[in-house]
Amino acid sequence: MKIVVKDIGPNGLDMAEHIDPLELDLKNDDFQCVSPIDVTVKVERLGDTVLAKTQAKGTFAFFCARCLEPIERELKEDFDLDYKIDKTTKTIDLNDDIRQEMILAFPVVVLCKEDCKGLCSGCGADLNREPCKCKMKK
Repeated sequence: MKIVVKDIGPNGLDMAEHIDPLELDLKNDDFQCVSPIDVTVKVERLGDTVLAKTQAKGTFAFFCARCLEPIERELKEDFDLDYKIDKTTKTIDLNDDIRQEMILAFPVVVLCKEDCKGLCSGCGADLNREPCKCKMKK
């Protein structure tokens, strides 16, 4: 998402865009973005600074930290960005900052449900679905 500095009027500039997750490189082994990122921005210019009040929302696929089941969560994050500009600044690209803010919004631990029992460390049974096989052998 790019802001064209000359398009920022005295009342600011409102922008909205659906950004392809590939544009933001929102995929790795721990998570994957499974929807476009919906971004709305209210842009204001104050002297040599451009302020961008931003909201980004998207759906991400994670693995439960306890049982490793795949789960999807919608993340919505509001954040403010500011950029110093000079007479030569034509555009401001928000993509890197949007990506970083979305990743920072991820929960530290993602669980399929609050009371997830996880996997047995001995036999690997999913304790949400079946009893531990280690106990049966004893």
